[in-house]
Amino acid sequence: MVIVVWIYSIASPIVETLLSDRRHYMEGKTTTVPLAEALNDLGAVVVPAVAIAATFFVMLYWRVPGPSVMIAVLPGIVLAANEFAHGRPPTLGLLLTSAVGALLVSVRVKMSELTILAYLGAAVAGASLLAFFFEPSKVLVSGGIGTFDKSLTGAPLLAGIFSHSNTFGMFLALSLPCAFLVRRWFVRLLLVAVLCAALVLSSSRTALAGAAAVLAVMILARLLPRPAFLSVAVAGFIASIVALFWLPLTETDPEAYTFRGAIWIFDREQLGGHWMFGLGAHWFADNYALLRDALSSAASHAHNLALTTLVQGGAVVLAAVGALVVAGFVSALRHPSARERAVGIAFVIGLLVIGATETPISLVGWSPLSASVMIPLVALAGRPWIEREEEMFARATANDAPVVPLTRAALRQRTR
Repeated sequence: MVIVVWIYSIASPIVETLLSDRRHYMEGKTTTVPLAEALNDLGAVVVPAVAIAATFFVMLYWRVPGPSVMIAVLPGIVLAANEFAHGRPPTLGLLLTSAVGALLVSVRVKMSELTILAYLGAAVAGASLLAFFFEPSKVLVSGGIGTFDKSLTGAPLLAGIFSHSNTFGMFLALSLPCAFLVRRWFVRLLLVAVLCAALVLSSSRTALAGAAAVLAVMILARLLPRPAFLSVAVAGFIASIVALFWLPLTETDPEAYTFRGAIWIFDREQLGGHWMFGLGAHWFADNYALLRDALSSAASHAHNLALTTLVQGGAVVLAAVGALVVAGFVSALRHPSARERAVGIAFVIGLLVIGATETPISLVGWSPLSASVMIPLVALAGRPWIEREEEMFARATANDAPVVPLTRAALRQRTR
């Protein structure tokens, strides 16, 4: 299921890469390849149907913890329900994240299984690096024409299978933590090296900041004793959240952060007093012409996770997304495995660092980054209830006794 969800995320970018001429691509102006658009439309119908059917099938034979399902589906459900506040019925695409979240919880995706994302991410990175030398026009932004202004290496911007190098960079940075779950050190080192090499060639400053946060967490996890590391992790988590809100809500310089300041100022003005329920899930798409004329073709979102969510769904949706992220972080903090604890913390903090200047979590439809974000986040957030359910079932089966929930004290004792 992890592979299926992941393939659904990148199927459209792969088709775009194979069938489009990147040399003439212009963001916001070049039309989508019809086959890629058809895949998106088909997936928006098939994926929720398959996810819901698979979830009900699993529930026939195995109990699925209610809290795990609720935390996974909450953002999409609240966003869909919030559409009624704007006098519109919700669209099916708003329920995609909820359907896939329920599916991932029902099949009980574990942290240890996220190595799949590392291998798949490194495969995309490796193929992009090869194409960089042998078929550059397919993997460079605009085929490598006029893209040196943002380059950190002097080389054209590597976008891989994606339409922009920033998307490619975020994809790599979100795959990076999963590489540290690989047991064999030489395989782990190879995966990290391939991901980092492609990341540097993307020249995505946002993604590089997120990757730096991931590497810092992993290094500190090795150097510090557990109590000190957990304290530093909590401090880093709080600092990331502060930055997530502080940057877009207080910035007054339009040229700040590569002209993201102008986007933040404009979106704050448009949001006005609609902080509670936002402007609607499809506001960016409905007003794309206005955004393009006032700002640029890159203004189809607020370039900040908190502000984008506020515009689309207000504080009610932001609270639902925040609950999922906080649940994932707390679960990572309390993970009994040192390796998986460090990876979980690194992923959440890296995600928040990226979210300060980009929008890695898409609640409308299923984006090329959705699998890279939602699979680890749901695996982390739902873990405590799933593991508790499995332990209760194992005890009842072994002793042929009724299932009795463990107390919190007993659970803490088990994880030490």
